[in-house]
Amino acid sequence: MKLKKKLVLISIAADRPDNVSKFYETFFGLSFAEALTDQQVTYHATIDENGIDLTIGPKHNPQETVVAYYAVDNLNAAITEATTAGGKVLWGPAPLPIAPAERDEYKALAQKFYPDDAKNATDWDTIGQAALIADPAGNGVGLVQLAQHVQGRFNAGKHQRALSSVQVSVHDASVALGAKHKARRGGH
Repeated sequence: MKLKKKLVLISIAADRPDNVSKFYETFFGLSFAEALTDQQVTYHATIDENGIDLTIGPKHNPQETVVAYYAVDNLNAAITEATTAGGKVLWGPAPLPIAPAERDEYKALAQKFYPDDAKNATDWDTIGQAALIADPAGNGVGLVQLAQHVQGRFNAGKHQRALSSVQVSVHDASVALGAKHKARRGGH
C-alpha cells in the first residue's frame, strides 16, 4: 500500500534559528546545512534513511512550533482536500526558491546524485512550493509539492516506497483490535 502523502520533513520554527540549529547539531551529532534561499535563514539535515529532513527556520505563523511536511503530487488539490475536510490555510502556497548565486552548483549536484530526476527537469528556480494548513484542532500540517529534481532526495514522487506487507498487516490488525476495543467501551 502506498500512502497518498509522504512525510518529507519536520520543520522547527524558531525566533533564532542559529541557536536552535546548534542544539540539534549536538542532539543528532551532525552538521546542518544552510538552505539555498535568499528569503530567510533556514537550516536542514537529513535525519532518516527514508529521506526525511529536519529543517529549522523562522516562523510563518506566530503559533507555529513543530510541523510535519508531507509531499503531495498537486499542492492546490491537496489544499482543497484539506480545507474541504475542515482545515484552514495559514500560509502559502509559496515557492521554495533556490538563490540564483547557488543555482548552477545546486543543479550540478542534483545531476550527479539524482541524474534520472535531473535530466528532464526544466525549472531550477525552486525546489517546489509549500503551504501550511491547520487541521480542525488547529495543529499545523505542512504540504509540499517537490520539484522533479529533488524528489529522489526525499524518496518522494516516483521514489516513494510502499508500506511493507508486514506493516499493512499490522495496521489492519490494529484497526480491527481498535474497533473491538471501541465496541467494548460502548462506542465512545
